[in-house]
Amino acid sequence: MGTRASVAVSAAAAALLTLLVTVTSLIPFAVRNPALHVAVETAAALISIVAAQLIYGRFRQSYALDDLVLTAGLSVFAVANLLFSTIPELTGSEREPFGSWSSLGARLLGAALIAAAAVAPDRSLRHPQRDARRLLGVCALALGALALAVALADGGLPRVSPPDLSSESLRHTRVVGPPTVLAAQLTVMVLFGVAAAGFVRRAERGADELSRWLAIATTLGAFAWLNYFLVPSLYSRYFYAGDLLRLGFFLALFVGGALELRRTREVLATAAVLEERQRIARDIHDGIAQDLAFILQQGRRLAAQPDAAVMMRHLVVAASRALDESRHVIAALERSGGEPLIGALRVTAVETAGREGGEVEMDLDETVAVPARTQAVLLRVLREAIINAMRHGRANTIRIELRGDPEVRLVVSDDGEGFDVAAAAESGRLGLRSMAARIQELGGEVRIDSTPRSGTRVEVRLP
Repeated sequence: MGTRASVAVSAAAAALLTLLVTVTSLIPFAVRNPALHVAVETAAALISIVAAQLIYGRFRQSYALDDLVLTAGLSVFAVANLLFSTIPELTGSEREPFGSWSSLGARLLGAALIAAAAVAPDRSLRHPQRDARRLLGVCALALGALALAVALADGGLPRVSPPDLSSESLRHTRVVGPPTVLAAQLTVMVLFGVAAAGFVRRAERGADELSRWLAIATTLGAFAWLNYFLVPSLYSRYFYAGDLLRLGFFLALFVGGALELRRTREVLATAAVLEERQRIARDIHDGIAQDLAFILQQGRRLAAQPDAAVMMRHLVVAASRALDESRHVIAALERSGGEPLIGALRVTAVETAGREGGEVEMDLDETVAVPARTQAVLLRVLREAIINAMRHGRANTIRIELRGDPEVRLVVSDDGEGFDVAAAAESGRLGLRSMAARIQELGGEVRIDSTPRSGTRVEVRLP
């Protein structure tokens, strides 16, 4: 299900519940259950804390402004749920009016930050750690100032919830309470609506699974605060429709956070593997490849002398092949592993032909995709074919074709001198045998067509 469809279903379910509870008597539930309220507030506090930590971990990778603001918003919700709701419920202390007004103000601030994160521009921060300390510090000071202001005005603040709430009155009470509280409830609802629209756009623009679940969560949150505006059950010991939708808001946050944790672990694992591959590639390049290049250079000088022994020429060939192999391993290790086949073919062809002093023409089907193992074999065969054409066939131009329907077909042809395929097979040339063996392991076949002075055509077919 797409993001818009998911949000639409969530909004329809929340709207239906709101209508059934506030307009009809089909679902006339209003449960006075302090233990249930404690459980909901505790779950909300824990989920907010975990979600804030996960988003902060994402911010430490992205340094994105929206991730930092979202971290701040979820942190504020965590503080509001923990300090102003959960702890008073657990200790049995009176929540009115200090706890209720402090919680209301903190949730208003948290909703504003979440909405700001949803519409924030895609921008990376130049000083992420400093900016994070500043924003989180400002939020902490704002919460402290809010709690202090509410404490100083404690005697002059009205109750947030009507003192005569009952199960029966909740079924009929509509839009009652101090105007400030009603305005705050509507403001939170609007902010969550803005956040939902912003997260929908983000999810569609970047295929971000976390943004999708944030859009669902803020949609449920908007309807939760609409219910709190219509029926003043918030900050009471009654469990009503708004509380159910608010629980849905935090459950959606939990799902999004769990998916983000999985994504983060995959990213870190991939980064660790890539870093190790690059380290190995550097070690080979700086050690083995450099020594082989020196041996090959000196060997070619000696082999060029008229009285050079045949064994020296064999050593030069062996060193040349070893250097080619080390370069191939270095190139394979330095690739991320997730590179598309077409891009990898282009890079390999251009680098290999350029090193041998030739030109490449390519006609590639952009839609062809193969598993990672198959891609590695195709790149190795391509590299072997280009080297043979340039080095042994003295080709000037290599033409590469790739097709994928109904089977993968890679063709490498050249304008070189060509060779006698039968004689080469009888001589047991290692490159040709290796090329055929790798393709046969994948269930494919290699066909080589060549005659002296007529060029060579290497065709690879894979099911």
